[in-house]
Amino acid sequence: MLNKEISFTAMDVATSVYDYFKPRILGMIIGALFMTIMIVAIFFTSWPAVDQLPQNIEDQSNIEAIGVMIFTDFVIPFEIMSIVLLSSLMGAIYMAKGDDHK
Repeated sequence: MLNKEISFTAMDVATSVYDYFKPRILGMIIGALFMTIMIVAIFFTSWPAVDQLPQNIEDQSNIEAIGVMIFTDFVIPFEIMSIVLLSSLMGAIYMAKGDDHK
């Protein structure tokens, strides 16, 4: 039978927590900044209804009006979504690449 006594001191716990989070600190900071940006973009953006789009009778697709709105009224959300798509593309490439350490 094992009669070993296991004891943890506060310093042991603090050291193990620090060793666990040390390589992850930069990722957690970037993740917190990303979440802050997303929360600000979601809650402080005025989301217009569809009736605010300028209507053009000749062109029912209204692509020009959507383009004008994206590059005038919605520059910040457009840029945020471009960063999100770029980061997801980089993550997909990283995941598809796989581990070279076998």
